[in-house]
Amino acid sequence: MGHDIKKSFSILILLLASTLLITPFLFNHAMIIGSDAIFHFNRFYDTAMQIKHCDFQYFISIYGFQSSGRIVNALYGPLMAYAQGLLVLLSPSWFVYQMLSNAILYFCAGLSLYLLLKKARIGDQYSLPLSIFYMTCYSIQYWTIRQGFSSWGAALMPVCLIPLIDLVENKKLSTIKTAVAVAAMAQVHMLSAFLLVFVYICFFSSIFFNQSRMIKLKLIMQVGMSVLVCTALVANLIYCFIAVDGYNDIAQPFTNKYMWRMTVFTGSSYWLVYPPVLILAIVFFVWQMTKMWHKSALLLRVTEITAFICFTLSANIFPWRLFSNSVFSFIQFPFRFFIPFTVLLLLAVGLMLQNNAHISWSFYSVIIIVMVASLCQTMMSSNNTLNVWHRSTKYLNGQVHTRINSDDNSHVKQSFFKKDKSKALQYILKSTPDYLPIDSNNKKSKYELYQSLILNNQQNFRKSVKDHKLFLNWYGDYQKKVQLPIIKYKNTVMILNHTPISKHMTQFSAINTPIITQKKGPNQLVVYYQHDWFLYPILLFTFMSWSVVFIVYQKTWHSN
Repeated sequence: MGHDIKKSFSILILLLASTLLITPFLFNHAMIIGSDAIFHFNRFYDTAMQIKHCDFQYFISIYGFQSSGRIVNALYGPLMAYAQGLLVLLSPSWFVYQMLSNAILYFCAGLSLYLLLKKARIGDQYSLPLSIFYMTCYSIQYWTIRQGFSSWGAALMPVCLIPLIDLVENKKLSTIKTAVAVAAMAQVHMLSAFLLVFVYICFFSSIFFNQSRMIKLKLIMQVGMSVLVCTALVANLIYCFIAVDGYNDIAQPFTNKYMWRMTVFTGSSYWLVYPPVLILAIVFFVWQMTKMWHKSALLLRVTEITAFICFTLSANIFPWRLFSNSVFSFIQFPFRFFIPFTVLLLLAVGLMLQNNAHISWSFYSVIIIVMVASLCQTMMSSNNTLNVWHRSTKYLNGQVHTRINSDDNSHVKQSFFKKDKSKALQYILKSTPDYLPIDSNNKKSKYELYQSLILNNQQNFRKSVKDHKLFLNWYGDYQKKVQLPIIKYKNTVMILNHTPISKHMTQFSAINTPIITQKKGPNQLVVYYQHDWFLYPILLFTFMSWSVVFIVYQKTWHSN
């Protein structure tokens, strides 16, 4: 009973801290529109409208992204997209959505780290302050300030590392826990899933080679079973990548050719100093690691080694210049390795504090002061960022490849506080060519092509949705060739004035928008995605896999 009360109290404290961190939004009554905001707002608006109208289209966007028929969510955490879409639907405006999503992110991040630290048998006197401190780190603030989706992966990462504690202490890798951890992360954010797997590999390697042949064989079998179960849990993602990438030349997300410029020492130092006391945590970590290495328990040593590797990869210590044009370029920004480093740093600090029986009350007071200072600094930083919104011009925090479709800035701002969320997405447009079907031989900027062929080509067309299909209507003054603002993938069906458009009989641009001959008078294009019969069995299989795993998961999670 006492344990439950203490646990409830800790959760209440985390809820209060999460609420406190969003108060600057309430007081400023302002938005933060970062570099990735419009991209994510469009994909969540699309799923929100699908839910609202019960008009589901798993592949192409029929409501978001100017109803252009492009594929995003099917390849970018589809389950998370629908969860966020539901939150958008329940929110009366984008402003309320931003506050709610930030609060949920803060709470999930704090609770996630708290559960990891408790699994490592770290007392509440340390686990609670460290969990609140994690909410204020840039790994989480990345979403608040720039709408970087890596933060949602960062919020989930600590709880996903729990199976590694059993691996180190019991030389056992739980099949169910590991599969659920990796699969859940993949359903949220694929790059975060890669970072998670990287940490798993580091821990596994540290343990595996020092074991007997029998334990090695057992661990290999457990890894194999985890991979099989995880594959079942992400069957929908695997199917979509095969179905889309297998038949289209897909534009991959932005490839950074200058990766060495985006490390925590060069170009992205804010990861190191946000909040500033993070430096103190790193100094304490290094000091304790060098001082107590030989006396440290195995869990602490493996955590320290992996944290050091992640820090090295996030900084210029690693020769990223040599890997910028390699297969590793999908990482885009090396500073992303700072996310697992932050989690491992706080786990290591927690273990160090817990193992030090001579910590005085004065030192513990310093921990509380650091936590409070981090909360205050984060609130002030959010407040300063929110103040940008009140400028008469340049009120967006991210303007690269972004166009404001109005001369009245007050109307643009007000649209984010209105019930009709489509207005804001009509006012602020962002060119993002990720996952477009492209002509790889055409070297013209895909950002410019998307800007001119989709974003700047909307005024003459009226779009509507009915029965899972997108309808494009317009009036032609005379017969002529017209560029339509619709993306065609291999399985996208387009019917122009009751006649199917054929790839071989129609011209297409470098991003696969059709160039057709309109007739004089009313014209109509009907668009839908003709997926194969395999989609529904795959979705059902994925759902059933999660259902079965959760039943087993309930038992195995408390087995130790």
